[in-house]
Amino acid sequence: MKKIIVVTIIGALFFVLTGCPIEHGGMNHRAEITGNYTYKTECLGIDADGAQKLSTWGNGRNRFEAIEQAKKNAIRDVLFKGIIDGKSVCDPKPIVTEVNAQERYESYFYNFFANGGEYQNYVWLLEDRPRDRIYTDRATVTYSVILKIQRIELKQKMINDGILR
Repeated sequence: MKKIIVVTIIGALFFVLTGCPIEHGGMNHRAEITGNYTYKTECLGIDADGAQKLSTWGNGRNRFEAIEQAKKNAIRDVLFKGIIDGKSVCDPKPIVTEVNAQERYESYFYNFFANGGEYQNYVWLLEDRPRDRIYTDRATVTYSVILKIQRIELKQKMINDGILR
């Protein structure tokens, strides 16, 4: 009887210490944890044309949706949050500093971020990182990507469209 208990404890410790996923209700336990984690956009550097090179994450039902969501997340961060993680060469200030601007100009930003919207003119996929893919559950996937954001042109767009004065 003692041997069974000792073997069970050793086996349980092995799974905990090695990080092996624990099945729970048909779902991977590690995936449950990563699905609730928020990934931050990080600065990787500035290109010669002034564009910001960023590492970011996106969720979706498939690879394409996850990458498009990552692009939208990066543009939102540049517009409304600023980029504070990663290298310090990226401008940490958001382009739009007006409080609640996204809500105030809700119609404008709804169209701007719509599928196929104008946000696509200011972001380019440089690298899809399939090794940094996480299945958060059976229905979604999270991808890490490297993007190029045209911050200067994006700021000019906000000025031209009356969002910035």
